[in-house]
This record gives sequence, structure tokens and C-alpha cells, in this order.
Amino acid sequence: MEWSKIKTIILIILAGTNLLLLSFVLRQDLQKRTVQLQARQEAVAFLEKNGVTVEENIIPKEDTLQPQQVERDRESEPKLAQALLGGQVEERLLGGEVYRYHNQRGYIQFHADGTFQGEFVSGAFPLDGADPRSYSVEILKKLNFQGEILEVTGEEDGAAETTVLLRQVWNGSPLFDRQVTLTYRGGDLVSMSGGRRLMGTPQPDESRQTLEVPTALIRFYHGLTAMGDVCSRIDSITQGYVASNYSPGSTSLVPVWQVATDTGTYLLDMLTGEVSRVETAASQENGA
Repeated sequence: MEWSKIKTIILIILAGTNLLLLSFVLRQDLQKRTVQLQARQEAVAFLEKNGVTVEENIIPKEDTLQPQQVERDRESEPKLAQALLGGQVEERLLGGEVYRYHNQRGYIQFHADGTFQGEFVSGAFPLDGADPRSYSVEILKKLNFQGEILEVTGEEDGAAETTVLLRQVWNGSPLFDRQVTLTYRGGDLVSMSGGRRLMGTPQPDESRQTLEVPTALIRFYHGLTAMGDVCSRIDSITQGYVASNYSPGSTSLVPVWQVATDTGTYLLDMLTGEVSRVETAASQENGA
């Protein structure tokens, strides 16, 4: 037999083998999707049976967020301080791995657990007619803090002080406990307080796995009832992270769902299934 014919036969066999493998993979993928869809439907039915309604379109298709590990980047901190304060800064170790950077414009201080704060002299950071909201977002970018505004107070005419509360966002996902408050007086930024930020670049933590979506829905219901809380409707589910400090200089980002219901808002830990209440300013005042 001529080599060209043998070569053609070999190519036909290889093509047939590839088609068989492809059909096998597609069949497995279809079966997996069918099982996942059935599990989601059963979880929704379980909630409805127990008096909780939820629209299918607000349930995440899958948990796309994975655990991350963050190590403190000490080398970046003086650079961030220079970017914020402008020009050269002096470094001072305050103890407990707390570093303060200062110059004639004020200071910024970084801690080993990701907390930070700053105070600035009058006139160092003037608004010059800018809106405190947009100014806050832009000034925090100098600290690699991509922020979204949560609350603004003191915007009315004649207010002596304006505060802007922002939450950090990483890769489009909110970091629910990474926040900072910027305070303005007399048209100047005077402080950053209560700050918590990512202190380095997150790296995937493949040692831990998140819950499947159907499992998460059921765990949410059981967690809610275990606390003695009830709800009749889930209004929204937002995927994001909370930080857990394992040791000084090392932070774990834990994937969570923020679940808003008709009776309150909760965080669902997507690693453990633990449910906790989200304390709002109103609930804190009522509890005081």
C-alpha cells in the first residue's frame, strides 16, 4: 500500500478518535450541568417549602470567587506614602510593626493587620471646589485603594464637617470589611480614620474549597434559623470577600455572600457555611 494512502487512513483514525473524545467531554459537561441545575432547583424548592422565596436570576450561577492569601508588602508602603503626601517622607517605627510616614503635609500610618490612618495639615489637601465624593475616590487611588462610596454625611449647607465612608473593591468584588472614613473641614481633607485595606497583592489559596451554590442556599437557611431569625424573601445576593488575619502581616480573603432579605442583611461564609448578621448603623443605634 502506498504511503499516501496509509497516511490518509491514519489521519482518518485520528480524526475519528478526536471526535469520540470530544463527544465524551461534551456529554460529561452536559451531565454535570444537568445535575447542577437540578440541585439548584431542589435548593430553591427547599427554601420555598420553608417559607422563603427567591428569584432564580439573583442566585449566582456559580461561586466564582476563590480564597486568596495576602502577605504584607512592606516595600510598597513608603512608595504609597510618597504618592499620597508628595515628595520625600520620613519613616518612623512606632512598635508592633506599625510604621508612620510623615512630611510637612501630615502623616499616614500602616499597621501589620492592614489597618491605616492619617492626619493632614490644613491646606495640604484642598478640595478647591471639587465634590468630596469624587475627591475621596481619587485620593485613595494613591494608596492602591479602589473605593466605592457607602455613606456621606454633612453635605448640607453650613455643615462644619463632611465625612465620606468608602469600601475597597478588588477585581470588581467588594471587600466588605475593608473600609475607611475621610473627613473634610473648611474645604480641606484633614484625616483618614478607621481604615482597613489590602496590604499586598492577593494570591490564590488552593488549599481550601468553596461551597457549591445549592449547598450554600441550604446552609444559609439553617444558619438563619439557628440564630433564631426568620425571613420570607431573599432580595439580593452579592459575592465578595471578608478578611481574616491569621498572623501579623498575613491575611486570608474569605469568599462570602452578602444576602439581603426582607428582615435583614447577612454574610454567608462560603468556606464554612457560617451565617452572621450585618450590623447597620440603624441597628446599632437601636441596640444602644
